[in-house]
Amino acid sequence: MSWTLCIDFGTAYSKAAVAPSDTWSRLDPGRIRPLMLGGDSQGANTFLLPSAVFVDDMRILFGAAAIARAAALADKKRAALKSFKTLLSVSDLDRALNTGVPASIDPHRLFSMGDLITLYLAYLGASIDRAIAADSVLERFAAFDRRYAAPAWRGGDSTGLHGVVMGVFGQAEAARDLLGNDVLAADGISIESARNAVTRARDSDRVAEMGLIFEATAAAAYTSVGLDIDAPALIIADMGAGTTDIAVLARAGARIEELPEARLTLKQAGDYIDSIIANLILAANPRVKKLSEQGALWSAAMRAMRGFKETLFAEGRASMRHEGKVTTVTLRALENHKDFRVFARAVGDAYDAALETASKYATMHGRREIQSVAVGGGAHAPFIQELIRRKPKRGGKVQVIPRPPTPDWAHAAEFQGNLAPVFPQLAIAIGGAIAPAEMLAAGATPAAVVRSGSRVAPG
Repeated sequence: MSWTLCIDFGTAYSKAAVAPSDTWSRLDPGRIRPLMLGGDSQGANTFLLPSAVFVDDMRILFGAAAIARAAALADKKRAALKSFKTLLSVSDLDRALNTGVPASIDPHRLFSMGDLITLYLAYLGASIDRAIAADSVLERFAAFDRRYAAPAWRGGDSTGLHGVVMGVFGQAEAARDLLGNDVLAADGISIESARNAVTRARDSDRVAEMGLIFEATAAAAYTSVGLDIDAPALIIADMGAGTTDIAVLARAGARIEELPEARLTLKQAGDYIDSIIANLILAANPRVKKLSEQGALWSAAMRAMRGFKETLFAEGRASMRHEGKVTTVTLRALENHKDFRVFARAVGDAYDAALETASKYATMHGRREIQSVAVGGGAHAPFIQELIRRKPKRGGKVQVIPRPPTPDWAHAAEFQGNLAPVFPQLAIAIGGAIAPAEMLAAGATPAAVVRSGSRVAPG
């Protein structure tokens, strides 16, 4: 049996999943393996690996340790490198990778942006290896077809950066080989080891062998396979931390394809909503006037934001305590904020355009229903859930059937309650793993070794 691995190199978290390569034609949800990238981490969901790097005095920290250390030193104007996935949006990626980073991130001025991303991807690769080794189904296998998911940043030229990205992944593989499992240590790696690894990795000219699948296509692939209702089109709203992606997957008999005219990526998403909520918290504290005090309140709000936002969306209001004062924000206040209204309108316009495309496709094929689904970390946001229930403005009698963001099998006992709460965030990695090769945007490759020193066990 051959297997396919897909990496979702997310803005806030990285995720990965593995599935049998024939899953598209022979769906067996029990064989889909979301990888526990966090290992035995405490206090966090083990399927999510924080996308963060922190350059300390003598060592470099990754993931949750990087975020915790940055929070501890926030008053000293230190910060972790986060949200570096947005680099994929630039037109000159080579130049961006070779630029330096602010002193708040690297006070030693030793590393470029590309160096730190290479080190993070080495950490991600080691985390994937660890998760595979701990999986009783996958640990026998040494090779997988590999893919990564990325947003369709640049319209018709969306695949133009694929070669550069493969070079970065290749250097990360070389750095991973040099660093070994030391990169997974709780206290990270020494700066000397990191410098040596990135220098030698650059000299290796190694290039990874991975396919590229657009994020919205990957999400569509998962939600399309095994549909109970054979709708001719599926519209996807994918709101993550850094981007909001809209796409339509069309079905004509046994053939499934994405409709490129419906694809759109907005460079505002969950992180943008977080900033609006933090500003509402600041506005509710007019006596906090000093910049240092405002900075401390903002940092406290951002540290509590994940749980705060979940409560806000679920209950319509949420509160946080800071230095003895409780601040409450209502969902109505968020929805009435001018910046949120502009953002929600932009998402709605993009969705309506895709909805019209999907409706026309259904009508052209003599059908009267389409399906919709929301995925990503923002899938449960009320305005996103309202969005996927919209009726087409000029769709005649076309009916929209919304699908739940989390399938029943995600609640299986084997996932110990960890998978269902974050399934919308994992849908892209899972969909990328099960999608057939013809859905790839670029770089379909034969099985590439992801762990050395092992033999492939018979399927």
